[in-house]
Parts: sequence; C-alpha cells; structure tokens
Amino acid sequence: MKTKRNLTAYLALALSLAAPFTASGEKPKTKLAEPGVTVYLQHDSLVETELIRAQHVASAVFAAIGVPLTFRSGKLPKSSAESPFLIELQLDARVPAQFHPGALAYATPFAASGTRIHILCDRVRTTMPDGGKGASLGYVMAHEIAHVLQRTDRHSDEGVMKARWRQPDYSQMMIGALQFNPADAELIREQLDKAAALSIRAAR
Repeated sequence: MKTKRNLTAYLALALSLAAPFTASGEKPKTKLAEPGVTVYLQHDSLVETELIRAQHVASAVFAAIGVPLTFRSGKLPKSSAESPFLIELQLDARVPAQFHPGALAYATPFAASGTRIHILCDRVRTTMPDGGKGASLGYVMAHEIAHVLQRTDRHSDEGVMKARWRQPDYSQMMIGALQFNPADAELIREQLDKAAALSIRAAR
C-alpha cells in the first residue's frame, strides 16, 4: 500500500468506532460469519492507545462484511502455522528509506505460513492524515490482512483495497466510513468458505 507525502492537513474529526457503521451512519445488519480470523501481532515500540484504536478500526471494517477479526499479541503457534484463519503480522517501528520506498506496508499473500504482513509504522505515522492516532494504521492493517485472506496482490478502483488512497478516502477513514467494495468483500468470504470446507474434509 503506497501513499504520497505532504498530504493536505485535515481538520480534527471525532472518530467513534465503538461499533462498525455504514456510510449512512447506521449499524450494518450483516451477521458475523464463522469461523473468524485471528491476527497475531508483534511490535517493538507502539503506543498502546494507538494500537488499541488500530485494532478496533480494522475489526470494524471486517465486521461490516460479516468476518470476525480477533487480535492477539505474540507469535503464531507453530502447531497452527499453516491455518488459513491465523495470520502473523509484524509492526515494524522503523525501516531504512531505501527499503520498499514509498510503501506503508507489504504482504506475502501467497505464502502458507510465517510473518505474512509487515506494517511500516513510522511511515504510516508521518504520511497519513491522523498523524499516528491509530485510525490510519487500522486501515493499513485491514488492507494488508485482506490481501492475505484474498490470496491475491490485486487492487481495486475504490474502497479499502485501492492501491493509493486519495483525500476523499481519508475523509471517510476519519469517520469510519471507508469499506470494502462488494467484489472484495465477496472474494474474502469466498476464500474463507473454501478454507473452512477444506478444514472440515481434512478433519474427517
């Protein structure tokens, strides 16, 4: 996920994400699907309030399409390293400027195990509109988690999975209204359904 520096400053907007909301301000009626996805987080030095809000934002984005998202601290257990419902995510405090220049994060959606997502936190803080308050970080996390669940590196023309977010997208983020477009939501659910079916067959 990439973005330009020197973004236009935004007026402070209240972010209330105690529950996911649609663009109209109403709570979505989507029933949460089972099984959900658990993301194991590893980080060096991230402000707790920033991380809590980021997790809340990412969870709300996925809840809006019926996919429960749970976060846990630490490394993914080795016994379940290849489970499609478990993802390991590393929050990197600082990386060299020449490392993936311009990128806020990167994922390896075709890998079956290991740390499949890296979020470059210093860049998220300095280039995104909320300046490290957690909302932007949550959307970057949601974007990369979706790549892994979709098992693709493709991007969309609108919504969470755009290759480059623009000012209208950032405005939606600040009020929790930026969502997956229908095609991306369907692909995420489709891949999870396939994985669940395979797990059931393997257990028989």
